[in-house]
Amino acid sequence: MTRRDWRRHTLAALIAVGGPGLITLLAREKRARDAAARDRRRAEASARAAERLQRAAEALSRAVSPADVLDAVLTSGVAAAEARAGMIAELSEDGTELIPIAWRGFPPELSERWGRFPVAAAYPMSEAVRTGEPVFIRSREELDARYPTLAMGPDTTYANVCLPLIVDDVTIGGLVFSFDSDQEFDERRRALKIALARQAAQALQRARMFEAVREAEGRVSFLAEASELLSRSLEYEVQMQRLADLAVPHLADWCTVDVLNESGEIERVAVAHEDPEEVAWGWEVHRRVPPRPDSLLGVPYVLRTGEAEFLPEVPRKLLATALESEPELAEILERVGVRSWICVPLKGHGRVLGALTLVGAESGRIFTNADLELAKALASRASLAIENALLYREAERRADAARALTYVGDAVVLVDSDEVVRYWNRAAELLLQVGRDDALGARAADAVPGWDALTAHAVPADASTGKRARAVTVPVVVAGVELWLSVAAVDFGDGSVYALRDRTEERVLEQARTDFVATASHELRTPLAAVYGSVRTLQRDDAELGDENRELLLSIIERETERLTEIVSQILLADQLGSDSFRVDAEACDLKLLTEEVVRAARVRAPKGIEVEVEAPPALPLVRGDEDKLRQVLVNLVENAIKYSPEGGNVVIRLEVSNGNGRIVVRDRGIGIAPADQQRIFEKFTRLDPGLSRGVGGTGLGLYITRELIARMGGTISVDSVPGSGSTFIVELPVQA
Repeated sequence: MTRRDWRRHTLAALIAVGGPGLITLLAREKRARDAAARDRRRAEASARAAERLQRAAEALSRAVSPADVLDAVLTSGVAAAEARAGMIAELSEDGTELIPIAWRGFPPELSERWGRFPVAAAYPMSEAVRTGEPVFIRSREELDARYPTLAMGPDTTYANVCLPLIVDDVTIGGLVFSFDSDQEFDERRRALKIALARQAAQALQRARMFEAVREAEGRVSFLAEASELLSRSLEYEVQMQRLADLAVPHLADWCTVDVLNESGEIERVAVAHEDPEEVAWGWEVHRRVPPRPDSLLGVPYVLRTGEAEFLPEVPRKLLATALESEPELAEILERVGVRSWICVPLKGHGRVLGALTLVGAESGRIFTNADLELAKALASRASLAIENALLYREAERRADAARALTYVGDAVVLVDSDEVVRYWNRAAELLLQVGRDDALGARAADAVPGWDALTAHAVPADASTGKRARAVTVPVVVAGVELWLSVAAVDFGDGSVYALRDRTEERVLEQARTDFVATASHELRTPLAAVYGSVRTLQRDDAELGDENRELLLSIIERETERLTEIVSQILLADQLGSDSFRVDAEACDLKLLTEEVVRAARVRAPKGIEVEVEAPPALPLVRGDEDKLRQVLVNLVENAIKYSPEGGNVVIRLEVSNGNGRIVVRDRGIGIAPADQQRIFEKFTRLDPGLSRGVGGTGLGLYITRELIARMGGTISVDSVPGSGSTFIVELPVQA
């Protein structure tokens, strides 16, 4: 008999003996065993669930980043929830959308189909987040009944659990678990999933805070590095390129910096991308398609408004609409693949200096408000760097201007609106004979000689008009000497700047030229009149001139023609002496022989009362020079001595040797030369009797020609004179070796 048969026969025997009471007892025992088994299974399931929840909690506790939290929830969490798939979505910054950030067990096309969930929509997750209460959906039928507008595919899972992620009564996102089959969610299972969502929310918030701290530290470190980098140079173009290079790829895929130049034009100073070829393309595109100042977006808009432009996700339709009038720019942005955009102004002292642009493109980077704040902080530092660079350049310009004003030949005087001297350069000290320390802070009328005369004639030009100041020349007495000062003034609003230049020599030269014209006209008119009169007389048929008168008239014509020739020759020679092409010969000359030859001719032409004498030792060394030019020097000096001795007297030419040089000394007893004129007489057109008041003629070129010829022969000339007592001219020439 088998064991089973034995038990059956034994049970039948007991029933026969015990009756109905035994049957009841056995049934009760069976129920007890079944209940114990169920309790055991429940306990085991609870233990397994607790163990899974514990593993999920441990995984979440170790998570230090949002990525770690997502991984823990979608591995341990899905297992703890006994689900097939799971998804986490975070609430957008404006609280209107749920953005899936991770999922597991769902098909790949989920991201394309469910990119975002509007919180206000009739979706299970939207309802859970909107109400703050979990949503348990047991079957496909329940899903269709509760959310009839939700278009789900035929392969959609049957049961779903949507849980809000709440921290400190603030909803931060949603958690979804999906199942392969219909489910019954008893209290235990509901409590498990709610607990898991609570732990996930805490972990996600903690990870977010940790990530925020780490990002903040990273931003601080980045800004510190940027600040240090910006301090390395005072060339802002270099600074901005370094900054752009630092921003890529740390902040963006592209970074550009544009500034407004002095002309108000948009000038790009930096382009950065990881690919050097893309950088070159970026520069070329800017040159080929410069930004339009009236553009509705981008750098021109930011520069024009001074407001930041932030597009976390660039809307294609909006971009296409905004760029209908700028197809080339639209093509460029399409080529770049712009997905996210930040453009912030660079401001300094209430004005826009430029714009910093960050672009998210091929990396798929989407900028956040934190990125915008970081860009603004970066722009603030860049603005300060640009301002410092511009101030440095301005300081350099001012320093250069100050140096130029210090060493410029013109006297520069700046007076404020109260006519108090605020600037006084070295040339002003020398010209006006007033020291800088005495002038600064003093009233202009006290510091500037002839201030009233200067300001009466010089009208300051308005600096804002850009017109050049008109210079006027005014006579002013400085330290007892009359100077002709050219003065030009510019009014810059808070005062005026005066530039003064000594025009005394030019004035004297101009006056000499005027005198020369008058004198030359007189000198030319006299012989011309004599020649003309003699010729007309010779041409008359009604008068008997006789041979004697005819000879006299012809001699007058000859003499005056020679005089005209001499005047013209002097003028031509003076002009030639101003050219570098004029040359003199260097040869041995007999000074004594030349002097005697010139004196013989001078005695013939000398007026009555003038005696011309030569004093020379028996023997003289030869001097080195040009014989023709030296003869002209002697003629000029002797004739000059005779001409300026209108009252008569002796003219003595003494020849001697001094300090190894041949010396010519020409002394007269004429009108003499004032000390102030003794250096000026060797200049062009200078005459001591320009008004011909003493009847002394001449072109005023003789002594200028004499000085130039002697200098070109390697010699020197000087004068010693006492007014009323005559003059002595001394010429020294090198002796022929």
